[in-house]
Amino acid sequence: MTYTYQHLVALVDGDHELIEQLVEVGEITLDGTTATVDVERVLVARTLVRELEVDWSAIPIILRLRAELAAARAELTRK
Repeated sequence: MTYTYQHLVALVDGDHELIEQLVEVGEITLDGTTATVDVERVLVARTLVRELEVDWSAIPIILRLRAELAAARAELTRK
């Protein structure tokens, strides 16, 4: 989904550092004043960092594994 940078800041409660880190790990793509994001992944990353104090190096791995698990569950449901 595409958001303005201001909407993205509101989504993460004004946490510019979180946005910078998510850009660095490839979860957010910034293009001028707009950002392309998967809102669910951003909110999960925010929870992992803020509430569970997960190290940033683990965030992409956790998000990838979470997506793979969801895909596997969906595949099992189809069978």
